[in-house]
Amino acid sequence: MTATPHLDKVRRHLKRMAETGTARGYGPDDNRMWMASLDTRTGRYPADDRRPPGIPKRCYRWIEAPRGSNLYWDMPQLAAACALADLDGDRALADAVDGYIADFLARCVAANGVFLWGNHYYYDAFAGKTMRFTGSRPPTPCDMAIETGELHEARPIVPAWDLFRRVCPEKTERAMRAMLGMHLFDAPGGGFNRHADGRAGCAFLEAGGILVESACRLSAWTGDPSLLDVARRIAGYSFRHRSPVTGLLENNPTETRWDKHAATTEVGLWAGCLLRSSAHVPEFTGMARDAVAAWLRHGFDAASGRYYGRLSVADGRPLLGPKTTEYQPGEYADFWEPLFPAHDYPFQIAEACLELHRRTGEAVFEEGVRRWVGQLMGSLPPRDGRGGYAEHYGRAIHFLLRSAELLREPAWREAARGLADDAVGTLWAGEMFRGHPGEDRYDAVDGVGWLALALIRLETGRDAELAGPVW
Repeated sequence: MTATPHLDKVRRHLKRMAETGTARGYGPDDNRMWMASLDTRTGRYPADDRRPPGIPKRCYRWIEAPRGSNLYWDMPQLAAACALADLDGDRALADAVDGYIADFLARCVAANGVFLWGNHYYYDAFAGKTMRFTGSRPPTPCDMAIETGELHEARPIVPAWDLFRRVCPEKTERAMRAMLGMHLFDAPGGGFNRHADGRAGCAFLEAGGILVESACRLSAWTGDPSLLDVARRIAGYSFRHRSPVTGLLENNPTETRWDKHAATTEVGLWAGCLLRSSAHVPEFTGMARDAVAAWLRHGFDAASGRYYGRLSVADGRPLLGPKTTEYQPGEYADFWEPLFPAHDYPFQIAEACLELHRRTGEAVFEEGVRRWVGQLMGSLPPRDGRGGYAEHYGRAIHFLLRSAELLREPAWREAARGLADDAVGTLWAGEMFRGHPGEDRYDAVDGVGWLALALIRLETGRDAELAGPVW
């Protein structure tokens, strides 16, 4: 067992989640799923589930799974729990993860195999039912006899498929195959939709990248080469929708709104998925390289030392001015933007730069890493208890650690440790982590799992071995 003050707090948090943070005792269906919101003082669902005034908005609609559980947002935390269980030899913690997943698979899977989770589904512990929601309409119970999972949407986290596979490989494979089929509206051409309704909709880069990586992972497990062809077609669909002049990829080629004409840092999330899949499809490395290099070439503002948030695909110029919707980035990429998903992923493109530099040694990617580090260090949250969300702290710590190792910059490792101290000092609530300062509240969507993974990396030098939540 590795003993450090930070790891000890991670242990205490995860054990409290497993012991008092489950859906037991709220409604007609006691089970081992973890609640998406907890009062950090009691370890139970908050008596007042409204966030205090002044807390920055984290997500829209009912993504935070009120009165319930959403395993999709818990995946980084489950990966951290498995990593710590392996480190400590803690069978009880590993069993708690497996129990959560088993009870999810028994309750939140459509008849066709699709997992009911993510941005439009969750489990209501008080009602004992799986819920669905879309637009501004309040959540309603799923009719499990006819529910098809048409609103299935897996973004921006790559599913932790290995965690599910070890509990039930049959249901995991069935879900993955259903997802890969139902998200496509043009199978021969690789045209896909963020929703699993088989219709042309929003072909967000992030959704496509996650489909690509999922197809490659399933192919590796099953030996089915046809899945690699599916991955090639989906990746190719996004890559074909790039400007021949700038090389920038359209964020959403199937629509005519702002994101068809804009390129954002979301290309880094897409590139990361392709890079992790390139052992199975080698040409993915070149696609990721070209896409990220194009963004770096056009996206940097030397006057401010920052990367822009939105670029014109056609000519590479920054798209300045106020947002026209909360779903888009601001004028500059923002490491600490509270609201998601808003198509701004500076940490993911920064990590993609690191990996591309490691693989290619090209100066453009080292320059990108150094610029992203500079932008991050120039935007750290205040050390006065008003800091950022747990996910942002975790991603910042991880990126600085990897950058320090690859570029041999020990000062960046010290910066990562200082940021970890700040994060723990700001977010530790006595028995567990809060997701954001200023409230006695834990929320899965706040990303405590990312912080836990980063602290494990800081103290042990190891990333979680289980494939799943990825940087």
